Amino acid sequence: MSTSFLYHTQGIRNFKYQKTEYQAGQVIIYIRSNDEHPCCPICHSAHVDTTQTVCRDIRAVPSGNKSTLLRVLIRRIRCKDCKAFKQELLPFCSGMYTRYTRALARYVVSLRAHMSISAVAQLTGLHWETVKNIEKEMLKKKFKRIPLKDVKILGIDEVYMGKQMGFLTIVRDMLSGHVLYVAKGKGVEALSKFNPRIRKRAKYIQAVCIDMSHAYSAWSKMMLPHADIVYDHFHVIKLMNEKLDSLRRQTMNQLDEEQKRELKSKRLLLLRNEESLDENALDNLKKIRFLFRDLGTASLLKECLRRIYILADCSYHAKLAFLLWCDKAEASGISCLEKMAKAIKQRLPGLLAYWKHNKITSASQEGFNNKIGWLTRQAYGYRDEEYLHLKIFDLPNLSTVKVL
Repeated sequence: MSTSFLYHTQGIRNFKYQKTEYQAGQVIIYIRSNDEHPCCPICHSAHVDTTQTVCRDIRAVPSGNKSTLLRVLIRRIRCKDCKAFKQELLPFCSGMYTRYTRALARYVVSLRAHMSISAVAQLTGLHWETVKNIEKEMLKKKFKRIPLKDVKILGIDEVYMGKQMGFLTIVRDMLSGHVLYVAKGKGVEALSKFNPRIRKRAKYIQAVCIDMSHAYSAWSKMMLPHADIVYDHFHVIKLMNEKLDSLRRQTMNQLDEEQKRELKSKRLLLLRNEESLDENALDNLKKIRFLFRDLGTASLLKECLRRIYILADCSYHAKLAFLLWCDKAEASGISCLEKMAKAIKQRLPGLLAYWKHNKITSASQEGFNNKIGWLTRQAYGYRDEEYLHLKIFDLPNLSTVKVL
């Protein structure tokens, strides 16, 4: 092994190679500095005295399948100018107390794209926490500042991370897919730290895609008065399905045991799209609609609501269809349909904005929430919230497709 080899494989320069040992499956390389006159690590003064020499083990890039240690002789330096008494700095390490090389840190980051933290730790000989911290520091630098210059359409949604983590609010650029902001909690409070940044770009934001939540619509009207609120059609149909399912439960509670058998296990039959049902399922659905008047009416109106998004080609036709649907829902006298009609009328401008902005949806936002679920399953959960947030920022760059 030569000094040139150390430079090209470990990124080490100005250090002299001495010898190599092989112990317990490890490669131990002895090196020492070529600099006969070191500077003060604090003030960089040349007026220093060197005293004792200590030996430090630094973890380096593995040699084949064996972990590698650099055993470095380090001098202690007493500065005559600033009176500091420190060990000399190692230029191939990122800090005074770091026990791994910069080259190993880069190697760890490259491996993390393909391997778990535990696998990388086992390969490199580092502790699990050290591998995580190396990646965490890299992500901090990468996402220290996230520009909002070219953002025109925002997507805001929350995702539930379990009892320990609670809710996370995520803001994304709907055109590029980049994550712009991640915060714990939900609602207006979770967006408070994002307000100063978005306020500077408010006049350039054209639309905000959100669910049917009043909190996000209130925030959008306050922070982005010139932007259109777009209620995604997925959430509209989801709300309608919730009303329909609530009516099904109410109907079940009013039936005797014999009649209940007709509705038992028919929940998905009522909620699924008609075109997704086979012949037998369609016959059963028609039977339910005939036997239970209110459920039948609600089921038919649910399908009519879906058809608006399929057939309407502009906001004018959609508006006429929505108002006609609301009239029929109110005329039915069914409480859940009346509430749904009220919700549609209150949010009509946001529903029509779907056509105004070229039928933009937050489907990618829902898909991104699924990717977050994949991320947490890969790690069996996260204890470090800051690390989780950084991984979510980096998630658009990761592939969730399993390679065979």
